[in-house]
Amino acid sequence: MDYQKIKILLDKVKLSAPKVLVLGDIMLDCYINGSVRRISPEAPVPILDFEKEKYILGGVGNVAHNLVNLGAEVKLATIIGNDSEGEIIQGLIKKLRIPLDYVYSSTNINTTKKTRFISKSTQLLRLDNDSIGFESSDHFYLQNKLDDMLSEIDCVIISDYDKGVCSETLIKSVILKSNNKKIPIFIDPKGEKWSKYTNSTCLTPNKKEAEAELKIKLKNDLDYEKASKLILEKYKLDSCLITRGSEGMTFNSNTEIIHQKVGEKEVFDVSGAGDSVIASMAVSFSAGLTIKESLELSSIVSSEVVRFVGTVPFSMKMINNKDE
Repeated sequence: MDYQKIKILLDKVKLSAPKVLVLGDIMLDCYINGSVRRISPEAPVPILDFEKEKYILGGVGNVAHNLVNLGAEVKLATIIGNDSEGEIIQGLIKKLRIPLDYVYSSTNINTTKKTRFISKSTQLLRLDNDSIGFESSDHFYLQNKLDDMLSEIDCVIISDYDKGVCSETLIKSVILKSNNKKIPIFIDPKGEKWSKYTNSTCLTPNKKEAEAELKIKLKNDLDYEKASKLILEKYKLDSCLITRGSEGMTFNSNTEIIHQKVGEKEVFDVSGAGDSVIASMAVSFSAGLTIKESLELSSIVSSEVVRFVGTVPFSMKMINNKDE
């Protein structure tokens, strides 16, 4: 891999500094690390001796973190609960120097939190506490806040984790207004209601999501070409990018199809890989890179973050010592 070329592409992105709105479900990722030395006498389960606890932005927060590290100017729009987890999230956002103007604290919901228990890089258990209780007023508040801001944006990313923020009404409104202003919209889909993504610029499902949506199995390049074309036509998209894990990615814009392969990498944790792909694709496109260059950069960024345990955003430190 030509890391010097990748560094040049990253420099182009940083020099351009695109203004990106990222909208979607945010969550607090909590990592509890410890050591397992014995089995509980109460039940055949390991006892984790606590060592440290760490909080990281998950979901759309990880997309935003990737964007900041890639050189974008970021606006983050999401809904959190009026609780201690929401306060921690606001603190983490402030550390990234992202304004809190579009982070709505609602009394209707709790903040989504995922707690992972780790021993020597091995995840023993994940405890989820998802947001519940969204009201239409939560979405309308966010929708009204975003109306005027869109004129200042170069690109929109919608990161849908199906936790309640990305309602059909909100997403359709953002897509319509972005299209009217000719602002590209990149969407990471989730759930079963893909119709709300209609008329967006690029949809970035992973293999599993594409298979579930189309009810087919994807085994080779031709399968991915057909699948991406079906998704393009069904939802009136400009392009579709299906991520294929260790097999790379397939991009289809009707006028060109690219199968972007990835080099051999040691994979420790795939969480956050999709976040890094959509962040790097959108920011590269907004910075004026070609599709081929954007795919190459996205491939490198995603292959670097999976080498780490947990949700880890891309940073220049990951590649600064390569090819030197």
